[in-house]
Amino acid sequence: MTLLARGISRDDFIRAFRFCKLPIPWPNTIAVGNSGGPDSTGLLFLIHRYLSENSHVPNLPRRVVSLHVFHGLQDASEEMAKRCTEYASSLGVEHHVLKIPWSKDGFPELPTEGPVEHNARIARYRVLFDGMTKANASVLALGHHADDQVETSLMRIMKGSTEDGAAGMKHCRRWGMNFGNLGAGSPMDYEGMRRWIIRPLLTFPKDRLLATCEENKLPFVQDVTNFQPELTLRNALRQWLANDGKQSKSDEHLLNVSILREKLTRLGIGIDPSGGKSQIRSAVNALALQADDIDHKVDFILSRNALRSPPSTYLITHRSLATIEGPKVQRSIVLRILRYASFHPWGSLSAQVNRRSHSLTQIVDKLWSGNPFEAQIQPFCAGGGVSWTPVAIFGDKFRFVDKHSNGNVNINHTESFGWLASRQNPPSHVAMTERGFVNPLRVDITPRIVEKLDAGEIAPLEILYDNRFLVTLDLTTISSDIVKRIRDGTSQIWLLPWTRWFWPKIVLKSQGEDDVVLHSAARSPEHLLLFNHLDLSEIKNWQEIYWRPYEHEIVSPWIKVEFSRPLTIL
Repeated sequence: MTLLARGISRDDFIRAFRFCKLPIPWPNTIAVGNSGGPDSTGLLFLIHRYLSENSHVPNLPRRVVSLHVFHGLQDASEEMAKRCTEYASSLGVEHHVLKIPWSKDGFPELPTEGPVEHNARIARYRVLFDGMTKANASVLALGHHADDQVETSLMRIMKGSTEDGAAGMKHCRRWGMNFGNLGAGSPMDYEGMRRWIIRPLLTFPKDRLLATCEENKLPFVQDVTNFQPELTLRNALRQWLANDGKQSKSDEHLLNVSILREKLTRLGIGIDPSGGKSQIRSAVNALALQADDIDHKVDFILSRNALRSPPSTYLITHRSLATIEGPKVQRSIVLRILRYASFHPWGSLSAQVNRRSHSLTQIVDKLWSGNPFEAQIQPFCAGGGVSWTPVAIFGDKFRFVDKHSNGNVNINHTESFGWLASRQNPPSHVAMTERGFVNPLRVDITPRIVEKLDAGEIAPLEILYDNRFLVTLDLTTISSDIVKRIRDGTSQIWLLPWTRWFWPKIVLKSQGEDDVVLHSAARSPEHLLLFNHLDLSEIKNWQEIYWRPYEHEIVSPWIKVEFSRPLTIL
């Protein structure tokens, strides 16, 4: 096969890999998702070559492992797995074949019809996560390239995304709390916040990956289902782009070209299908660069303008808001605060009001409307599980404002005003019980504690509470009396909500006795405040932000409660 494109050189890949820089030092091991196709085959080769030739360079991964997901959805699955194993072995790279356990361990049944690709994708990421655990890797590299980026952008636009979504995939992202999650309580819930996904090939088109494989004589297989436009929207878009805008009748049920063109025109973001794939690729890349620039602006604004407020909340004055100009930056500020304060899983669209234009416009209009008390704006929630409350601010303190019967509010001349974002109030426990719902804020953690004790494990027990707080229990120092009582069934340990911020308090419940509060303190840990320009003293100041409740804090040395959602870009 003769290709006009040139392969990816060493220098090309070094520059591309730098785009994937983590906000923390590189771990020792990096995993590569290896399907056996030209993209992942080329990526495994490039990463292995880069790390092997730069073993003397500090702060780089020292080891690469290959992870292949065996879906069992095609007759060719066995052959693809075999090819991947052979190629990884030829490089001397540790390789794992990860079979999806359909119908077991919470996985769905083997999909044969309906949303096959959707179910397979969720299952694939779940087993990749488990494979990373097995390989002791906290970073997963994926082979998405510039043409995939174009398809992703158009898919998101077809599904109603705005300019934010049209920017496509990030070079580096935190795994998050539910990316590939098959159910609440899985190990992914918080561990995903310590893991990363990188995509080093996003700046390279497909033909350069093919050229890389040809120049280096890399064996790969082609998944024939990727070229069947009637199967998925991505395939239909791929075929449409390859045919210069001519559509196949077989995929008309998936891709309505007239609707796509209408949405592109309405967005006005410079994507013109008539210009061909190269023009679209350049437009999407420009959107991605613009999104990165806005993200860094938002980092700076949020770190410089936040005031002291309780863990899990964000407080900002109206004066600070008034200095933030431009609808794109304002919208991004709101999205970041939503993701921070929401109780929905970090990284999910639910935590960002599914990026609905109507909801975001409502929030932006109210926050930038001027004095909320003069405008008589009441506390409100526009989605995402976040409440927005106007407050009076004096120095580093704030208070809620009562309205008098005549409609006036009590604010003196020494106070300014601003907005506090916090978790939305849930339905009452009584109301949830009457409707037959389980209250997610009242959690009996006794079984998990007993299981850990019985296993004799010395590692702390970690429990994610309300997708917001990480509760860490050092069971090696727990009271022997408490252990005896929970083992014989006379007592239980519960996580219950307290304060108006719905922090978790750890409570010992015993038959015929009053509840005993074991721990009620919470804080924001240093590693979530990784703004590049903050020095250590400023980070300590953030950690000291605390709301003093009416009752005294109780601290147990074997319990730690930390707010677990980062405000930073990653």
